[in-house]
Amino acid sequence: MTAVPNRHADKIAIVTGAGQGIGAGVAKRLAHEGATVVIAEFNAANAEQVAGEVNGLAYPIDISDTAQIEQMVADVVARYGKIDILVNNAGINKTQSMMDVSPDDYDRVVDVNQRGLFFCLQAVAKQMIAQVPDDVKQAGRAERSYGKIVNFSSIAGRSGRPYAAQYSAAKWAVISITQSAALFLAPYNINVNAVCPGVVPTPMWDDIDRTQAQRFGLQQGDWIKSTIEKVPLKRAATPDDLAAAVSFLCSDDADYITGQTLNVDGGIEMN
Repeated sequence: MTAVPNRHADKIAIVTGAGQGIGAGVAKRLAHEGATVVIAEFNAANAEQVAGEVNGLAYPIDISDTAQIEQMVADVVARYGKIDILVNNAGINKTQSMMDVSPDDYDRVVDVNQRGLFFCLQAVAKQMIAQVPDDVKQAGRAERSYGKIVNFSSIAGRSGRPYAAQYSAAKWAVISITQSAALFLAPYNINVNAVCPGVVPTPMWDDIDRTQAQRFGLQQGDWIKSTIEKVPLKRAATPDDLAAAVSFLCSDDADYITGQTLNVDGGIEMN
């Protein structure tokens, strides 16, 4: 998909979970369009690799740790002076029967996908508000956007999943968090939206396919193949498909869009 030159020139962006898969694709797209990107990633080696590719900043972090989130925001502001974009992409999944989910299984998925996302949004939003001129704050409305936040939900956040119940619950919550944040940040014209990916061949989907193939007695690759065949557009998504949507939502073209959740799934979900 064609990038838009200088679309994000002079912008500072944080992308969580940007060391591989969709997050790496988003980081590369934003950088290609002019942004300076912070690769906020649990795996330090992956963070360094992607940061090198985009001439960005590798920032190893456990997004479930609020103290690390606060430190990241402070470090980014100290280095660059501001934050213009946050893409909350970091996520984990564990495919298992709903009856087999332990409290630890549940908490780990929620800690990253829901709680970590919320507190990362909160910390960055505080900084974005601090960047808004006082006269705009006093007026209670803004003529232009003072920040863009995009949260990653999932098609699993649109309907239940018997073999990923805790993941589905967390991703449903992301949609609610997105709407709440959009309402709270509207007076500052800080736009908050979400995207729901469908089937994207990434390491996470490789794990899902492996687990489901074992569960249903299939050859590895058969389960995801049959899943892709049910997509109305008859193909899986690529990280570039998601990156294009995120880049748009982070651009000036999306200044009048907030509180929305966009399915980028080839038509799997249509709500």
